Amino acid sequence: MLFSVLLPATLSADNFVSVFMDRCVEEERALNNVNIGKTMLDKMAANTDDEELKTAFKELNSIRIVSTDNVEDSKYYFKKANELIKESFGDYEEAVSVNEMDSKISVWIKRQHEEKQDLILISLDGDGKLTIITVSGKIDFNSLSKLSGSLRNGQQLP
Repeated sequence: MLFSVLLPATLSADNFVSVFMDRCVEEERALNNVNIGKTMLDKMAANTDDEELKTAFKELNSIRIVSTDNVEDSKYYFKKANELIKESFGDYEEAVSVNEMDSKISVWIKRQHEEKQDLILISLDGDGKLTIITVSGKIDFNSLSKLSGSLRNGQQLP
C-alpha cells in the first residue's frame, strides 16, 4: 500500500508516455511513438550550427512524442491523457491551458530543481491530430519554442 502512495511522487515526464501506453492505449487504436534519448540528443547537438539549440540539446535527457492523425482516436486519447495526469501525476502543475475553437493544449510541468524539469504537453489541434510530447532535463523554454517553430515550418532537425 505504501508503494502505491509513493509511486505518483516518483513518476517523471519520461515515464508519462510509458504509463500512458500501458494503461490507456488499445491495440485497435494504434499510436505513433518516438523516443529520443540522451545519445541522440548529444548527436543532434553536435550536428547543429545554432549555438542556442546545441546548448538546449546537450542539457536535455529525453524527448518522447506520441501522436495519431485519427480524429476519433485523438479525442479519446486526449481525454485519457488528461485523466492520467490528474490521477497519477499529481506533483505536476498545469502551466498553460489553451482552448481555442477546435484546438486544445495543456502543458504540465514539474520542477525538481534548477538543473532538472519535466514537461508534458498534450495537444489536440484543429485537424483532430493528437500530439503528446514529454521533455526531461534542463529545459530552456526559449530554445524549445525555437525548435517547435522549426518543426512546424517543416524544417529538418539538425
